[in-house]
Amino acid sequence: MNKKLKEYSLTKFDESTVKQIEENYNKELKQMLATEVKILSKNQFKTAKKAILPRIAMYKSFRKVIDEETAKAYSTEFAYRDFVGFKNFATFMTKTKIGSKAFNKIFLRALKSDVWDSQVNKSDKNCLHFDINRCLYSDLCTKYGCPEFTTVFCQGDYFVFADMQKVKFSRNQTLGEGGSKCDFHYDIVE
Repeated sequence: MNKKLKEYSLTKFDESTVKQIEENYNKELKQMLATEVKILSKNQFKTAKKAILPRIAMYKSFRKVIDEETAKAYSTEFAYRDFVGFKNFATFMTKTKIGSKAFNKIFLRALKSDVWDSQVNKSDKNCLHFDINRCLYSDLCTKYGCPEFTTVFCQGDYFVFADMQKVKFSRNQTLGEGGSKCDFHYDIVE
């Protein structure tokens, strides 16, 4: 368990409970990493190791000592602390129309990753619309018995992209929330 997660856990639980959480977390994460390093591509494993599996291990470890709703709330609160950097980047990039176009190009490039199966529906100087038909975040949450946790990642998009100034983010559905796809819409606004 990293220092930030331990410090956060100590704000929610007593030291004895944090020790139990830490033991569970370390065991869960080690087991997941050992499994996934053999299965995932290098890029997928890098994303899983950094952004997905530690959060799943955290949530599952919280679940061993508290109810699902509270575990999800604590996990969300902690995860969103990590999302602040990307939120600030998205907000900064989209202050101008030129920055917004660059933001769309960066995002378009990221879609070529094998972390998602994506389909670009429209990409021009005014917008980027795409669908995600398979998502490693959703796949791993389901694989490790916590599909309900996928929504933390899904809702994180709204947290990250809500304050963009020259780009409007919208979405009608996500895989993690029971949709047939994740439909992303980034539209440049005047």
